[in-house]
Amino acid sequence: MILSDEQVTTDEVKSWEGLHLLHFSGSSCSQKVRTLLREKGIDYVSHHINLVKHEHASPWYLGINPRGVVPVLVHDGVVHVESNDILAYLDGLPSEVDSYFPQTPEERAIVDASLTLENDLHFALREITMGFIFPKRLAQKPDDVLAKYEQEGADDPSRDKEIAWWRAYAEAGVTEPQARAAVKAHRGAFDALEKRLEKNEWLIGDRISVLELAWFITMNRLRMGGYPLEIHPRLFKLYNRLLKRPAFARETKTPAILSKILLPAVRFGQVLRGKRMKDVAADILAA
Repeated sequence: MILSDEQVTTDEVKSWEGLHLLHFSGSSCSQKVRTLLREKGIDYVSHHINLVKHEHASPWYLGINPRGVVPVLVHDGVVHVESNDILAYLDGLPSEVDSYFPQTPEERAIVDASLTLENDLHFALREITMGFIFPKRLAQKPDDVLAKYEQEGADDPSRDKEIAWWRAYAEAGVTEPQARAAVKAHRGAFDALEKRLEKNEWLIGDRISVLELAWFITMNRLRMGGYPLEIHPRLFKLYNRLLKRPAFARETKTPAILSKILLPAVRFGQVLRGKRMKDVAADILAA
């Protein structure tokens, strides 16, 4: 999706030359895009937007993307948003690597439907992340940040949904019904992917595609939250095969403070309270 000049009020980016990616290290949508860029060997200028420091709610960033989310691609001054649209655009750029999108109408329809499902699970994936990986006291956005987020930038219905979600999260966190629904939705999606792998090694066609890029990031995030991916043996095998590719493996690396301190502390608290994913959603995860 390309934003119009009227939607982009941070004029600075309109003069940028070349390929620029505005992204955050832990953003699942950013991870998809970075993986494709590395797989295809496409050079770009990196602009890290620190979501922890709420840089996405700054007037400068909201003047680039009124939705206040990452990633954003700027190519020769033209602003592109929506991660799956960015994937399609990047795939069309000159590269010695074959396309990650299928060429037949039938296969393209399958890919479009699967990417739509992956996109529709955006808030459910966030509920997995905030419910089972990050503690609420560190993840929630302060009232003043949400007020700024709401007031700055051009009006955008998608930003309104983001703000509503974060306000509800600040008030109640991720509730158990929300967490269970998020796990159930992903279980259904993974079951469908498992079925696609009954006769093929890849999710579409006879080689890696954009579906592996998109769903690998989701699989990895769910595993971080405690999801037992091995209940889908073919999908688990695909996940491990993708882990051997450097572009994919790089996105599974977590900072030491997260892997050695924060996550173990969160897990310990969940054990004490009986709030691990396998406690909250045991019936849903039953193989």
